[in-house]
Amino acid sequence: SGRMLGAGLSVIIDILNPEIIIIGGIFTRSRDILWREAEKVIRNEALKPAAEACKVVCSGLSEHVGDISALTVADYYFSMDNE
Repeated sequence: SGRMLGAGLSVIIDILNPEIIIIGGIFTRSRDILWREAEKVIRNEALKPAAEACKVVCSGLSEHVGDISALTVADYYFSMDNE
């Protein structure tokens, strides 16, 4: 899982060149398990200057990010129906 995460993040880093990537959900609980391998893949796969400029951090919403996202989408669609 860490390798696949690293591969996916490498693509994002190469294409978008972000300064920061914020990951929520299960990553916040499993960072110690996943990050070592993901970071290795990023160092090997992503463009070096882009990878060095990008920081990957855990979301401050921790595992509640999915709940908040679902409620936000539901509120959006509910408000559209009432217009």
